[in-house]
Amino acid sequence: MGADGLSIQPVVIARGLSKIYGRRSNQIHALKGIDLDIRPGEIYGLLGPNGAGKTTFVKCLLGLLRPTTGVVEIFGKAPSDPASRLRVGFAPEIVNFPDYLSGLDVMKLHGLLIGMREQEAATQGRALIAEAELDRAPKRVKGYSKGMLRRLAVAQSLLGSPELIVMDEPTADLDPLGRRQIRDKLLELKDKGVSILLNSHLLSEVERVCDRVLIIHEGLVIASGSIEELVPKGSDLETVFVDLVQQAKARRAAG
Repeated sequence: MGADGLSIQPVVIARGLSKIYGRRSNQIHALKGIDLDIRPGEIYGLLGPNGAGKTTFVKCLLGLLRPTTGVVEIFGKAPSDPASRLRVGFAPEIVNFPDYLSGLDVMKLHGLLIGMREQEAATQGRALIAEAELDRAPKRVKGYSKGMLRRLAVAQSLLGSPELIVMDEPTADLDPLGRRQIRDKLLELKDKGVSILLNSHLLSEVERVCDRVLIIHEGLVIASGSIEELVPKGSDLETVFVDLVQQAKARRAAG
């Protein structure tokens, strides 16, 4: 409920979301009935070991995959509706910008793709590049280090002032200073009312910035809640995460 007593509509809603790959004789159940909601101005952590289904969920959310069953909505609309995606920024885990472009060219290209005017995209792009400390980077993207590419990916996700940002491993390849800068940026965006879905293996970072988390293993939710609810006093999120995953593996082994 909001301060005025009215209910606050979640930015993201997923209900019974499942995704099955392959034919009947050789199926892979990547997601098995995922339920979640992300509220306005919330940083929500999506956690799980490799192969848990996190990337599949992100692709379903962004309309890159069609779920087998269940529904997912962004701002009350299906991901297939272009109007929903115009309010979303995305920083992918695998950064693959055209290497012959400059950093500013990348920003202008993505700005045009989301409907910005060229001059507006260029102006905002320059500001975001400076904020990401890339204004002295090599002329072409092909000369960027992995850390520079990561910074550029995060910067382009902020074009157009999106209301929801999906960040997939945004601090990978960054040094401690870079990770702190990204963490501070996430908290700044949250203070402005931006919602963030954070997919990360750096659980210490997740614990510092996330309001709530969802932990999945082999497509199933094994825990969800606020950091305070999931992490007992004197423990940490990494310990809780490892214990939960090991327990899930043991249950599966036991049949």
